[in-house]
Amino acid sequence: MGQHIEQRDTSDGPAQPLWLDRVGGVVEGLFRRESVGLVAGERTKGMAVLYELGRVIGTAPVSITEVVLSRAPSCRWEELADRLAGCPLLFDLESLCWDRGLGLDVLRFLRMHARESGVVALWPGRITGRIATFSAPGRRDYVRTALAELSVLRPVPTRFPDEVPFEIERIPR
Repeated sequence: MGQHIEQRDTSDGPAQPLWLDRVGGVVEGLFRRESVGLVAGERTKGMAVLYELGRVIGTAPVSITEVVLSRAPSCRWEELADRLAGCPLLFDLESLCWDRGLGLDVLRFLRMHARESGVVALWPGRITGRIATFSAPGRRDYVRTALAELSVLRPVPTRFPDEVPFEIERIPR
């Protein structure tokens, strides 16, 4: 992905990336109430997609690990949800897989978090077809979950500032 993204000025607010002209409605849909998006693929490229989306909506991605460990560690999912309120871009979901003390299903948590406004999160494992996995079978942190009613964003290389840095796939019910 290109590190330098040229921007255009908009009369409505701050400059927006040129690629947004091609997929503005799609990006807007990612942040509608109850919308969940997962970024698939290699972490560095996935983080670049999260930061690009953050430029569009004016907020930086948030590490769940840092939120869980900030102050006193979160011991209940409700407390974690309160700490993440207003954070639509998330990464380090693997900390939810490691901490069975929170007792939560990662996708169910993301759906709950998306109730007020959409959420896009970097998936820490693989997404193949309609299945998301993390870790390996037999391990305590193994997660295998069926995907439905969400979007999967896959980073793609770009050469020009008007090229969209991801492909998006809508997975229906």
